[in-house]
Amino acid sequence: MNLLKKGIFALLITGLIVSCEEDDSIIAPIEGDTGTGLTEITFPGIPTSSVKASGDGTIITIRPQGLGVDYYVVDFGDPDSTSDIETITEDAGTASYDYPNNLEEVTYTITVTAKSNEGFADVVQTINVTVTHEFESIGTAPSSPTERRYNAFSIFTDGVDVDGNLVGYPIGDAATGGKLVTLDSGNSILEFSYLGSDSGSLTLKDEVVVADAFASGLGATNIHFDVHSNFATGIDKLKITLVNGGTEYVFNQDLTDGEWISLDLDLATDFSAPVVQFNEIIFELAAGGTANDHATINVDNVYMSRMTGSTIINGDFNDKQDFWKWGVFTDGETNPFGSSSDGSNFDIDGNNTGSKTAGAKWSSSQSGGQLRSSSSRYAYQELNLTPGTDYVLEYQYAIRTSSSQPIGGSRIVGLILDGQYVDGANAVDNISDNLGNHEGFIAEGKFNQTTDGAGTVVQIPFTSNDSGEIAIMFYAVTSADAYIDNVKVYEAP
Repeated sequence: MNLLKKGIFALLITGLIVSCEEDDSIIAPIEGDTGTGLTEITFPGIPTSSVKASGDGTIITIRPQGLGVDYYVVDFGDPDSTSDIETITEDAGTASYDYPNNLEEVTYTITVTAKSNEGFADVVQTINVTVTHEFESIGTAPSSPTERRYNAFSIFTDGVDVDGNLVGYPIGDAATGGKLVTLDSGNSILEFSYLGSDSGSLTLKDEVVVADAFASGLGATNIHFDVHSNFATGIDKLKITLVNGGTEYVFNQDLTDGEWISLDLDLATDFSAPVVQFNEIIFELAAGGTANDHATINVDNVYMSRMTGSTIINGDFNDKQDFWKWGVFTDGETNPFGSSSDGSNFDIDGNNTGSKTAGAKWSSSQSGGQLRSSSSRYAYQELNLTPGTDYVLEYQYAIRTSSSQPIGGSRIVGLILDGQYVDGANAVDNISDNLGNHEGFIAEGKFNQTTDGAGTVVQIPFTSNDSGEIAIMFYAVTSADAYIDNVKVYEAP
């Protein structure tokens, strides 16, 4: 172990002096001023206050002095060691002990016994020393996730990397636990230590039901972990447990010394049973594993992947802009539309509610297309569909116009993009690369001014691409206001 990184503390046992300085003066005890001769060991007391030390390991040095002493026996009080007792046979000599790091904080009782070969009675002094260990964090982090913005349920991650910038995931249930370490790069990782005798835990704010992680009926398939361990100060075998009350789902993994490893675990097959729900993640030393020193692992990028499916999240806009909003839009607007309550009288299941519901609204200043500006707004949501399968994009729209019309008239445009985009500007630049689209020009006013308050229903058939990775996009070109509601995608009948 590198001594330069250790906390080194010297206890000078003489005249009640405790010091780690090498040039402290020694107060020599006085035999007596009457010349009667030495009849017993004279040994000054040890201070009774605790000495707190921290470092990458802790070396404590004892330097006792006295009169009538031939040697000292120093017991450093480590019950787990047979080498924690030293004998000092010379005046002003020292004894040192390197306390282990396997406990975060521990109090030891150091006992110094002064002995004489002249038959004098032993003199014993003790001191309690509380050792609090700290250690240097690693300086590296794994690569940021590439999982798409709406396809990850984030438990702990800074988000997807977009041209060197981290864009957070909008879906997730942030967890608490571990020691948060922010690296010079700005990335954050978690430390879990002393796994040789304890466990680390990430506690979720709410219970995660795997089948409904993203939305009702839209669940997760995999859970991802990035894990790092230096075996000399960590562990070599890891046990990960997803906990739901008395139910535990267990996975064991051999780690790689000094390297980040990525785990993509199937929630149905890789654990001890198919994972149904959980609210805690526990990290422990696995059976047969070895824990060294402070037994630390580092964890990053804990998230679940969205299952393949056609479910549009917040297609009725009851949650306003949620799941339609851009993470990045170069020289543009990340908001997708202006929130509005002027939606259809029908809910997303086709039931007439008798009054307007929530909807998405664009004003003239938010228009795209030929009126595109830095204020234009584009709604966008990604889907992972079954490749090469026939689907239908369905929605309702309504348009309110004014006497001044854009060239070609006011319209609502719906598209199925042939791919997925991190930056909204790139998506807009590639609008022509689509699997289907519709321009709606019927302008009868707000939804509540149309027949039954339903507006105009649009159904766009399309076939998913070879990857199944597509995106739904909407924008308006309008002189007044335009609206959409009840967006859904489903397999063609």
